[in-house]
Amino acid sequence: MQVYATWIGWCSRTSAGVAQGSSRLSSLPSPTSRILRAYHSDISALWHHGDNHIRSEPIIQSCIGMSAQPRSRLTCTACARRKVKCSKTVPCDNCVRRGQQDTCGVDNFHRDISPLPQSSESRTHELDYLRQRVAQLESETSQQSSMDVRTPPCSLQPDTPQRGLVDVSADEPDDSAVSRDAATVLEFLAWGRRKDPDCHTVASLEPADDAPPGAGSGILEDLSQLPVLQLLLPSSDQVQELVDYHRDCLLWYHGSYFAPTFQAQLRDFYDKHDGLIDQASVDLQWVALLFSVLTASLVCVPDVRAQSWGFDQIERQKLSRRWYQAISICLNRADYTSNLSILSCQAIATATASAHLLGFSTKQSIHLATAVRIAQSLGIHRLGPDASGSDVAKETGRRVWCQLCSQDWFSIPFSESYLVSPRYSTSAPPSNSHDHNLLAVDPDVPTITSYSRFLRDIAIIMPQLQDGLISSNTPYTRYEKVLHWDARLRGLATRERPLFMKNTPLDPTWPEWVPWARRALAITSSHKIIMIHRSFLLDSFANPAFAFTRRTCLAASKTIIKEYKCLIGEDGPTLWIHQAFAVAASITLLLDVLHRDLHDNEGYEHRELAQDVMQILQRRPESMIAMRGSKLLEALIGQTSQDALAQRGRKRNRDGTSVTRFDVSALVKDFYQANSSNRNSPPENTATSPSSIEPRSTYHSQQCDSLTAGFGQLEASFSLSASGLGGTNYFDDLLYLANHDFAGT
Repeated sequence: MQVYATWIGWCSRTSAGVAQGSSRLSSLPSPTSRILRAYHSDISALWHHGDNHIRSEPIIQSCIGMSAQPRSRLTCTACARRKVKCSKTVPCDNCVRRGQQDTCGVDNFHRDISPLPQSSESRTHELDYLRQRVAQLESETSQQSSMDVRTPPCSLQPDTPQRGLVDVSADEPDDSAVSRDAATVLEFLAWGRRKDPDCHTVASLEPADDAPPGAGSGILEDLSQLPVLQLLLPSSDQVQELVDYHRDCLLWYHGSYFAPTFQAQLRDFYDKHDGLIDQASVDLQWVALLFSVLTASLVCVPDVRAQSWGFDQIERQKLSRRWYQAISICLNRADYTSNLSILSCQAIATATASAHLLGFSTKQSIHLATAVRIAQSLGIHRLGPDASGSDVAKETGRRVWCQLCSQDWFSIPFSESYLVSPRYSTSAPPSNSHDHNLLAVDPDVPTITSYSRFLRDIAIIMPQLQDGLISSNTPYTRYEKVLHWDARLRGLATRERPLFMKNTPLDPTWPEWVPWARRALAITSSHKIIMIHRSFLLDSFANPAFAFTRRTCLAASKTIIKEYKCLIGEDGPTLWIHQAFAVAASITLLLDVLHRDLHDNEGYEHRELAQDVMQILQRRPESMIAMRGSKLLEALIGQTSQDALAQRGRKRNRDGTSVTRFDVSALVKDFYQANSSNRNSPPENTATSPSSIEPRSTYHSQQCDSLTAGFGQLEASFSLSASGLGGTNYFDDLLYLANHDFAGT
């Protein structure tokens, strides 16, 4: 009120105060300016305006606590009505010229009026009125501000066209950004995602068949209705087959939930609740976990086995996408960001196995960030050795937290940041134990947690590398950090991996997933080597000081492609890392070809390896990574053809040297525009009525105590030359477009 009282006093000192007020208000920040402008109009209404003077009304005199003496009116009525200057004589000059000297004069109504006496009660009443008006204006401004928050940042500019229809130019990648981080940009294109989207309102190439409720073919498209979600569930026998396959062939890969607990909950779902989703006693967050398990099994299972369950290719593609959408819908119906539960974390972490293959990488990355915050709110990041609770509860929390940490740390090459600080995450790793007794066994014995435990040791390298690179001020010290963590990863992948992960004869007593885990580890560790060196990949093509990076990345890429080819003939699950990392390896090899001589034999070999990967991917049209990756590799292979290389070789720079690099920006723009035709569909609307359950603020061990819980409440040295260190990392984004590994591989 002090601001407004000061403003009233300033306006009342002079007759020009009201007019000057509006101009001064324009310089005040919003929303203060909106309040004062509206208040200024109210004050102006309380003043009586004549033609050429302003008379103070009693309410203003009482408000500012002073007695204003009214001025006598000198302008005649005719001049005031015509708004012309009056000579202020009787008769005035204007009336004489018009022949109206007989009527010239001032109306009695406008003659001097003495101030009315004001009582203290009247002044109090007027001040109360002004206070109420100020409160009303502040309330209106607050409501307006909340509406402004929902407006995308770019649309706040008055000259910016509204997004929502087609505006391809606004979404085209910035040339400088692409040339700076081209490696990660190209790699991430295969995911349908974009790195460094600046202020663009659309930063995703994800398919737009998340039709809003009520759109498309009618009621069956409205997945927000529980009866429609019920229709998505297959028979109980088929559900059990999918759950069993996930436990035996996929759970080793992520370890996000405790299988005995989930199986007991599944029995309760059918025995006590008749398999009905819409019963009040069924926790929709558990239903989200169920759909997450089913989706991963249907997406990753080999074709022959899916057909044995009764799912043909067309139904499989349709159901897998609808099941993934059902995960989000169930979580939203359960108001999972308020009703905190470990079930939502398990559902989201498990969904990573299918999200990238289905083309939902962007949505999954947002869900993962949410799951991290939920887990931290539940205290799952503090399940240390001395934590209280049952063994089942603690082990369940540690398993899902281990997976969330790996996913977060492996996302650093894309986001260049991380949510989970290893320093403040005090949860112990999951125990290397079997589910039936949870007794710790030797690390060389394969258990359901062995792979995720070892992968966490690899993942924790990434935040430490990121911190080291940021804290370094020269290329020399940055490269020292790269070499240090390169050596650390090599040591892990060779000398410290468990016995069953090494190239030893398979023991018949080992689980059937051990051969798959070996190949997955070889592919993942090779890819992480490339990720460690990615910031120097561009320099390695031109500067001999970074030749070690070039040799390392090429060797890692060949290892990935070799393992991927071997996987094709095996009867194992299709993991998203197989396709994504094969695309990343092919990109690395093709970039090397672009920096070699036209007739270099090794360049021919690298190009043929990339072509092999492209042909394999073209045979998997149901995978969005395979579809985008094959298109991206086809475009890059076209750039490495002899004609394209020869044409580029004929171009010259100003210093006479030949132009060896292709136009990455143009390639990214063409690819982005060609794959953005579906982006203009409205996003899926999963908003539903929130649950009435009170939110949980801590992680209760009772959630997992009972099996029926869930329904209730190379060593290297280097020397740096002076040249080649000033270039930007032009290839950074190429490497990540197909390969963003925040899924914990």
